[in-house]
Amino acid sequence: MKQNPDSTILATAEYLARHLNDHDLRIVDTRQSDGFDAAHIDGAVALNGSSYLRENGDVIPADQFAHLMSRLGMDRNTNVIVYDDGNNLFATRLWWVLNYYGHHRVKVLDGGWDNWVTQSFPVNNHSTEVDFLDFSPQIDRQQIATTSDVQAAIGLPRQVILDVRGDKEWQRTEATPKSSPGHIPGAVHLVWSQLIDPETMCFKPKNTLCELFEAHDIHPQDDIITYCHAGIRAAHTLFALKLAEFNKVRNYEGSWLAWTHAECPVELNQ
Repeated sequence: MKQNPDSTILATAEYLARHLNDHDLRIVDTRQSDGFDAAHIDGAVALNGSSYLRENGDVIPADQFAHLMSRLGMDRNTNVIVYDDGNNLFATRLWWVLNYYGHHRVKVLDGGWDNWVTQSFPVNNHSTEVDFLDFSPQIDRQQIATTSDVQAAIGLPRQVILDVRGDKEWQRTEATPKSSPGHIPGAVHLVWSQLIDPETMCFKPKNTLCELFEAHDIHPQDDIITYCHAGIRAAHTLFALKLAEFNKVRNYEGSWLAWTHAECPVELNQ
């Protein structure tokens, strides 16, 4: 399957290998295991997902995120490349949070750690020393949708509410200890993992992504809101939509947790 080329949001392994020594580059390893200490990409710093994903149901506050990024040696002029080893699920989440806080100089490493290692690019187990810089967040509201935004979009033409949860979550008709049944009324369902090539762990090519979205009646001119259970898989799908040049996309950060907590209407599969 043909690989996507480098873009403003995606970096191939070959691109990163050519830029490893750039003075303004920060590589962030977002793997959720202890793998970083065993080996990581040359020059990478570690940021476990739990430290930036959510706080009380929302993206962490600007001051806390700014401190995290400053500690990792980032400021407004830093070019960032993020990666993980799980379909880039947590890498795209960090990509989205950086964009939400106004930092658009960030790319996701296509194929993540797995693809990098498969191609035998350099790794080591040395710690990376970085200087504390001044990361200044500026919220970009165009990146996010609220519960009110979702409510207003239901039933309108060329408005797509895209549910990217797994099939079992979408089809559930009875409550579990962790989740209520159903989905947002009128939502379209497309499982987030379908956007990844399972052999290479890379995003499927742009033309394949476009065909997949359009097969679900999702088109570039639509206003699209993605959601999942807690806004993480939704960020991954938002990234894939942007990769396919579907540009009018927002992440419903609160997602299913916020929707059901607010006791909004739900639709059950028959």
